[in-house]
Amino acid sequence: MSFTGVSQYASDFQAVLQRAVQIAQIPVSQLQSKDTDILQQKTLLASLNSAVSELESSLRTIGQAGANKGISASSSNSSVVSVSATSASSPATYTINSVTSVATAASERSSAGYADAASTPVSTDGTVTLQYGSQTRTFQIPNNNLTSLRDQINGLGIGVTASILTTSNGNYLSVSANATGATTLKLFDGSDTSGTDLLTTANQGTNAEFQLNGIDISQAGNVVNSVVPGATFTILGPSSTPVTLSLASDRTTLSSALQDFVSKYNALAQQVSAQVGPAAGALMGDTVINQLQSLMRQITSYQSPNGSIHSLADLGVEFSNTGVASFDQTTFDSLSDSQVADGFEFAGSTTSGFGGFSADLGAFSDPISGLIKVEEDGIDRTDQSLQSQMQTLNDRISTMESNLTLQLEAADAMEAELQSQQTELSASLQGLSLVLYGKNATQLG
Repeated sequence: MSFTGVSQYASDFQAVLQRAVQIAQIPVSQLQSKDTDILQQKTLLASLNSAVSELESSLRTIGQAGANKGISASSSNSSVVSVSATSASSPATYTINSVTSVATAASERSSAGYADAASTPVSTDGTVTLQYGSQTRTFQIPNNNLTSLRDQINGLGIGVTASILTTSNGNYLSVSANATGATTLKLFDGSDTSGTDLLTTANQGTNAEFQLNGIDISQAGNVVNSVVPGATFTILGPSSTPVTLSLASDRTTLSSALQDFVSKYNALAQQVSAQVGPAAGALMGDTVINQLQSLMRQITSYQSPNGSIHSLADLGVEFSNTGVASFDQTTFDSLSDSQVADGFEFAGSTTSGFGGFSADLGAFSDPISGLIKVEEDGIDRTDQSLQSQMQTLNDRISTMESNLTLQLEAADAMEAELQSQQTELSASLQGLSLVLYGKNATQLG
C-alpha cells in the first residue's frame, strides 16, 4: 500500500509502513518456502511412481512369460488360419486338415422392388411375420410402406438390421443378421409363416466348417477359443491344404523381457540414488526411498535353489559396482534349451519367483492405495493447510497495513499542521522584531 503524505516526514512514514509490512511478511515467506519444498517432493514422487510402475510392469511381463513358459503360437498359413497363445503352458502341434467354409452372416433382400418407399404397399393387409433363427415376430406395418417396414424391423431388437437399397429398378428392402452362422432369415406376408416369403433365400448365412486333427467341427463364428487348450485361432479362408498350428516355447520372449527389465531397473535406480548421499534431493530420508532401496536389493540378489538357473547372472543380467544393470546377450544365447526352460522356472509367475516382485512394487505404485499415492495425498493435505495459514496471515497483514496507514496519515496530517503553525509563529516573531527594533530577528543577533 502506497502512503501519500503532506508533511516533510512523509517519506519517513512510508519507510515505517514498508518495514512493518516486511516484518509481518516473514512468517508468510517461511510458509511459502516450506510449501515450495513439499510441492517439490510431490513432483519427485510422481516421477518416482512412474519409474516404479514401469519396473513393476516389466517384472509382471517376466512373471507371465514364466507362467506360460514363453509359449507362442504360429500358423503355417496365416492367411487361412491365424492363431495366438492365450494360456498355453506346454508345447503342442495341431493340424487343420481342411477348411470347408468360413462363417458368414445371413443377408437377404426383398424379391421385388417398390416404386416408392413411402407409399407403395409392401404387404397384402399390412401384417408381416419375420423369422430369424428360432425367433418369430408378427407385427403391423404403419402406413404399409417400405420405410415403415424397415423401421419396424430395426425396432424389434432380435439381432437383424434392415435398410433400403435405392436403385434404378426400384427400392429394395435389405435385411442382414448381426451375427455370423447358418440360420433362417425370412419375412412372410401375413400373420404366420404360411404366407409368401417377401425375401430372397440366396444367403442364409454359413458356419465355419473345418477339420482339426481329423475331427469335423462346425460353429457359427470364425473365432475358435474352446477347442485347443490355451490358444485361440481364427478361420480366415477356405483351404484344402492342411495348416499346422504350433505352440512352442520361444526363448526370445524371456531375453526381451530381461532386456526390458534392465532398462526399467536402471531408470528407477537412477532416481532413487539421486535422493541419497551427500547430494541427496528433496526426498532425502523419505520412507518410500528407504523401502524401495531395500526391495531393489532383494530383487537384484534373488536366488532360486532349483534347476540350473540360480540367479540373474546365470541369465546374463549383471550389476556393476555402482549398481548399474546390464544384459549380456551372448551369455543368454549360450544357454541350452533345458537351461532356458529352467530360466522360465526362475521367472516364476506374477505372484511367485522372480516375477513375484511385481506385486511388491505394485504396493508402491498402486494408483489408489500405493505407498507413494498415500504420501502424495499427505502432501496435498499439508499444502492445503499451508495455503490456508498463508491466507490467514495475509488477511491479518492487510488489516494491519490498513490500520497502520490510517494512523500514519493522521500523524502526517498533525505534523503538517504543526509545521504550518511553526511557519506562522516564525513570521509573527519576525514582524514583532521589525516593529520593536527596526530589523528582523535574524539581524538582531
